[in-house]
Amino acid sequence: MRLTRSVSYALGVLLQIDQVGRGAHVTAASIARGCRFPPRFLYRILRRLVDAGLLRGTSGPGGGYALAKRPPRITLLEIVEAVESRPEPTVLEAVCSNHRLAIERINRLCRLQAEDFVDALREVTLAQLEKTARKPTKKKKKKAQGRRASPK
Repeated sequence: MRLTRSVSYALGVLLQIDQVGRGAHVTAASIARGCRFPPRFLYRILRRLVDAGLLRGTSGPGGGYALAKRPPRITLLEIVEAVESRPEPTVLEAVCSNHRLAIERINRLCRLQAEDFVDALREVTLAQLEKTARKPTKKKKKKAQGRRASPK
């Protein structure tokens, strides 16, 4: 199964709002700060997330975007479906009539894989992804350990 960069942008938007906003409205400029969102895509992604019921948008002074649901209630499948269609299996066509049964077997495997992938996306929540995003990387851990070890 293949996901596009739109999923990365949507996930980045939701994580930024969750981390920066903490329940308050966050402006598009604040969402984009520290991330590599092409402006033309940012507003398109924001609109799709609002349309999907994952974000609330408020215009005017003090406006911006906020999560429409708590992070444990937002699944990765909902995020994917907000910006793309549901992941579909690859469907092959037999180019020779005597290969039809072999191709049908491959198509069944692809359908099973797509169903498993959708089930896996349904199991992951924004809250789980946010916890993962907060974990320090190996580089950050080494820097932190180096600072603790150095005498002042």
